[in-house]
Amino acid sequence: MTTCTQNCTRSTTENTAGMLDSLAQPIRLWLKNQSLKHKIHQERQSLLSMSDAMLKDIGISRADAEQEASRDDVPLAREMASNQR
Repeated sequence: MTTCTQNCTRSTTENTAGMLDSLAQPIRLWLKNQSLKHKIHQERQSLLSMSDAMLKDIGISRADAEQEASRDDVPLAREMASNQR
């Protein structure tokens, strides 16, 4: 037979684990978002290191590359794709 102490301890442990999990979820989402922002920043900086010939091959002018590299937003499509994983 299970005593009240065992039941109460199990219930408290389960409640604490549930609370920690609910607190961890927004933190995980924030970290995932920061990782995506960093990746996009690196991709944009890579555009700047490309030669004019390489940029021309992908259909981007030097001015377009500089403008893209100066952005700090996350494209909505990339954010939505990241959140679905």
